[in-house]
Parts: sequence; C-alpha cells; structure tokens
Amino acid sequence: MTILLLVLMAASITLFITKAKNPSAYWMALVLLGWFISMSGLVLFIAKYGGFYYKVNIVLFFNDSIRNLLLHSPVTIEAISRMITIGRSLFIFSLIGLSVTLFYYRPFLKIWKIYAFNSILPLLNILFYDPVIYKWALSVLDRDQTYIIGWVTRGWLVISTLAALFFMVWRYKRITIHWFKSQVKYTLLGVLALVLFYFYLGFMGPLQVFDVRTYYVLYSDFSNFNPPLTLVEWYLSIGFTGILSIISILSIWKYTEVEKKLGKLDLQLERKLSTADMGTKVFTHAIKNQLLMMQILLQRTDELLHTESPPLQSASAIEANVNKVSGIVSETLQRLDQLYNSFKTTYLQLKPVDVHELLQHTLDKFKAIPEHVTLINDFPQGHPVILADQEHLTETIYNIMINAIEAIDKETTGIVSIHSYLEDDWLIIKIEDNGSGIAQDQIEQIFDPFYTNKNTTKNWGVGLSYAKQIVKGHFGDIHVQSKPGVGSTFQLLLPVYIKDELNTN
Repeated sequence: MTILLLVLMAASITLFITKAKNPSAYWMALVLLGWFISMSGLVLFIAKYGGFYYKVNIVLFFNDSIRNLLLHSPVTIEAISRMITIGRSLFIFSLIGLSVTLFYYRPFLKIWKIYAFNSILPLLNILFYDPVIYKWALSVLDRDQTYIIGWVTRGWLVISTLAALFFMVWRYKRITIHWFKSQVKYTLLGVLALVLFYFYLGFMGPLQVFDVRTYYVLYSDFSNFNPPLTLVEWYLSIGFTGILSIISILSIWKYTEVEKKLGKLDLQLERKLSTADMGTKVFTHAIKNQLLMMQILLQRTDELLHTESPPLQSASAIEANVNKVSGIVSETLQRLDQLYNSFKTTYLQLKPVDVHELLQHTLDKFKAIPEHVTLINDFPQGHPVILADQEHLTETIYNIMINAIEAIDKETTGIVSIHSYLEDDWLIIKIEDNGSGIAQDQIEQIFDPFYTNKNTTKNWGVGLSYAKQIVKGHFGDIHVQSKPGVGSTFQLLLPVYIKDELNTN
C-alpha cells in the first residue's frame, strides 16, 4: 500500500509538471493527488492509533519499522484530519472535472460555471469538517443532527462519484474516433479501479477523526477497523488497483499527445492501408481481361484475312478491329496509371478538412454530366471538419457517384443526389440514384474485389472494394440499400473531428 501511494504520487507530480498545460492530464494529476492525500491520511491515522490486525498492518506498512516511523512522525491528529478531508474533497472534485474535460472537450471559458458549481460542495465539506469548526459544531449540534450530516456527506460522495462515472461511460460509448476510444477505455478502467479501492477503504474511513460517529458506517465495532478481507484479497486488490492505475496513467499520457492537437488545423495522422496484395491481384486480373479481349479481336481479324469477302468490306472490318485494339491498349495504359497511383500509396495522410471543401472538390471533378441526369447536392449546416485524406476520399465519393450515374438508363430521366448532414458525432454522406438498382443477393458481393455486373473493358470491378477500404481507413463505414427498378442509396459514415469550425475560434 505504501509503495502504491508513492508510485501514484510520483505519477501525479510527473503528469502535473510535464503536461500541466493539458486539461486532461491536469485533472488526472489532481485525481491521483486527492487519492494520495486521503489514503495517506488514513494510513497515518491507522499507524498512530492502531485498530488493524497484525496481518493487515503488514499489507499497509510492510514491517513494524515503517509503522513505527509513521507512528512517531510529527504529523498531528489535526493535520491528519485535514489530509483525509481535503484529499477526499479533491478526489471527488477532480473526478468530476476529469469526466467533463476528458469526455466533453470544451474551452475552459465555456464551461467554467460547471467547475465553479462543482467546487461548492467540496469546499463546504472541507470547511465543515475542519477540526476547529467541527469541534465547535459538536458543541452546538446534538447527536442526531451530526449523524444526519454524516449521512448527507456520504450521500454526496456516492452521488457525485456515480454521476462522474455515468458521464464518463456515456461519453465513452459515444466516442466515434477509434484511436481516441482505445486510450480512453484504459483511462476509464484505471479511474474505476481507483474509485473502487477508495470507496472500500477511504470512503468507509472516518469523515472526521475526532468523532467516532463518523467512522466506518458498515461495521458495528468502531474500535477495530478491519474490513472483511483476507491477506490474499488485500494484496490482490492493491495489485489490481496499481496495475490498472498505471495503465490509465500511460493511456492519459498518450491521449494528451493527440488531445493537445484538438482544434489545430495542421493535425496529420497516418493510416496504414493493405494495398500491396490487392494491387498485385488488380494488375493481374486487369491485364488478363484486356489481353483476352484483344485476343478475340485478333482472331476475328485473322478470320477476315482468310475469307473471300469483298476487299473493301474486309479492310473496313479489319480497320475497326485495329481501332478497338488500339482503344483497349490506350484505356488499359491509362487505367493502369490510375491504379498505380492509387495502390502505390500505402498510407492515408489524414488531416482536418472542411466538409464543404471536400464535397465541392468532389463536384469539381465532374467535367460533364449526361443530359438525362440531374445532379442535386446538399451541404451540411455550419462548417463541420473531419480528419481526411482529401484526394483519396474525394476519389471514393466521386467513384460512387459515377456508379450512380452509370446505373441510370439513358432513356430514363435520372436524378443523383448527394446529401450530407450530421447525426450525433457522425457525418453522413448519402448518395442516392433512381437507377436500375441492385438485387439483394448481389449487395453482399458488390464490395468484393473484381465483382462487377458491367460488361465493359473500362470497369474492372475494384472501385467499390477500394472505396470501402478507403472509408474504413478514415474510421468510417459504408451502408447500402437498394431495390431493383427503384434505385440505390449509399451512405458513408465518417466520424466528425470538429462539429463547427467557425465555433472553435
């Protein structure tokens, strides 16, 4: 227990000094500091006034020498009382502050009223249970009144802690950026371990060491402070708390490396793409298809050369075949260049991008839209920002829209709409068309590499497969709904980085 206290104290000081400008690390350091002060006060109280069985003393102090050192320390009972009270109040106050800052990031000036309101009860607790004031209160208040105040105090501790944990879990479930969520998960586990150990020992400790009525409320024997734990259970609980606490400290450390960049428009993040294997398959598949097509045309040309058709007719057919072969070669070389440029990139460079800018960049790629198709676009309100590799994500949206346009028969009055909006912490980009639609048994296959229902040398069936990989690389997902003869709807779900760029200044 003594080593755990020292380790967590060192961690809180390190966080405070090295990450003092970071709100999350600041609050985490205060949580650890409050835990350390209250627990240290309780250990000092036990060392000076006894009450634990010898085996529990071994867990807390390791040996009699350390206990005797604490026993004869110059710390007074008044100082111990203040340590327990101040530490307890700081722990609860910081716990709520951490939950607000870590899981509901806002500038301090916008939420200072929450912190001010949160400080009222901790300050009242420190004042009321100060030895000077509390001794005076005992002289003017009867037993029932102090008993009620004690339960109200414990009620405040329980409700505040449950509220903080509830808010943390609630916000954790709503986090959509996965690389935040993995760090936050371990931070939450560490905080939970601290809370459990604190409530088992610290919460059950005396509210005020001068009054036996504020001691362990769940145990009838106030003369012997022995929570019902075996020696093994003591070691397990301390070890469990220490390990999870250290993991949470490391997680908050990593989290602050990203959090300090929140709102900075120069943030960049690399995402690895598994393109090598797909690229090899695409090139092999594509070249094979094109060579087969040219082989068929050459066979037809050879047949024309050995027929007795009129020379002019044969020459015209041969010329047509040569032109087709030339066109296939030209299209193949162009397409191979495009694929090479896509697959040679194994990383996405994610940085903050205004959604309006992203969508406008996509629309600008359309040099000409078929006359039978009307394109409708609807940008989201405000100026939300996402983390994106603009070129790759633009190409993805563009390809899906091209698929939507090509799905509409030339004899049909077509409509393709791109509608974008925010839903909770997600940006939804919805691309709808009134084309031929997709059969239900094909929807599961359309994202498979090389799957295509288009009989053309221009389409090699990798567009949607690669598009899904790009969206996944942006921590997002694609959903498809389609009905043959009615049309299709593609939904791209992408996590929002900043909900409104204009409100971050």
